[in-house]
Amino acid sequence: MSLFVPYTPKAKECVSATLKILKLSIYLFLSCLIISCTKEDNTGETPEIIPDTTLVDRHGLLQVDGNKIVNKGGEPVSLAGNSFFWSNDNWGGERYYTPEVVAWLKEDWNTTIVRAAMGVEDPGGYLDNKPVNKDRVKTIVDAAIDVGIYVIIDWHSHHAEDHTDEAVNFFQEMATLYGEYDNVIYELYNEPLDISWSNTIKPYALTVISAIRTIDPDNLIVVGTPVWSQRVDLAAADPITGYSNIAYTLHFYTIYHQQWLRDRASAALESGIALFVTEWGSIGYSLVDSEANEWMTWCFTNKISHCNWAVNDKEEEWSILIPGASTTGGWSEDDLTDAGKLAKNIIVNWPGLTP
Repeated sequence: MSLFVPYTPKAKECVSATLKILKLSIYLFLSCLIISCTKEDNTGETPEIIPDTTLVDRHGLLQVDGNKIVNKGGEPVSLAGNSFFWSNDNWGGERYYTPEVVAWLKEDWNTTIVRAAMGVEDPGGYLDNKPVNKDRVKTIVDAAIDVGIYVIIDWHSHHAEDHTDEAVNFFQEMATLYGEYDNVIYELYNEPLDISWSNTIKPYALTVISAIRTIDPDNLIVVGTPVWSQRVDLAAADPITGYSNIAYTLHFYTIYHQQWLRDRASAALESGIALFVTEWGSIGYSLVDSEANEWMTWCFTNKISHCNWAVNDKEEEWSILIPGASTTGGWSEDDLTDAGKLAKNIIVNWPGLTP
């Protein structure tokens, strides 16, 4: 059986994007070669030339430009990667919060972005055990910086407005530690429930954004939307103003969310806001998922970045690993669930960006 093909549209666009990257690579190589051969410092020695060697070196700080997220050259980017499971103590997924897993995903899966999903109010989460959960997040962020890929710091909550002061303190600390790194993206609210965007979520977000921006003026911030981050239309009707580089969260699981949600998301894009799929899941227990193909086509066409849920071995339809799989990477195909095989095929073949 052949594995899932992650996209079907616009072969011409794919070729064009590949050629652009190839030309850029040749240009950078020749530039470095010329400089290293001809330019000397006043000691008469050839200075060391350090080329842009990682994905983040090449693409730099991500910025919202209209309804797109673009790189330092103003070109729209679409990242493909993995979300870790809840960080909570004794939930199982926390065992995979290791630098080796981040490195393996980058090398073996061509992952260009990872997401540290720090549980907040649930048992074993941040409010119960701040130092350990925070250290798990820092482990993932530090590892992503080390290997040169992007990373989302996710306040993984369904009730963030109940803990605004805690969120402010946490993100101020993260901005102080990591605001200088182009790798880092802040996700302020994983999945709000069916609550008001304008009266609850937006005021919460403005408070946390203000705290971040006093320390970090420019890294990308992503804000969750009502009804488990599906009502992007409500955010589009009343977007956050007064701060730049703000995008909005869209989540989907293919068994539940289909063309009706793509239509809603497309309308939100047309209204001018930028979207980021910080979490998505396939139908589970199957390599065949026509809706995943539809969603990936939509993401590719609209240049939307996405993170697959989840790096875990829990017996759950969206886990990418079978029970007992190594917590340091090195996974064979036999270590992957069908959902994991499907997700890997999408990520490793995602066009346009090479880690």
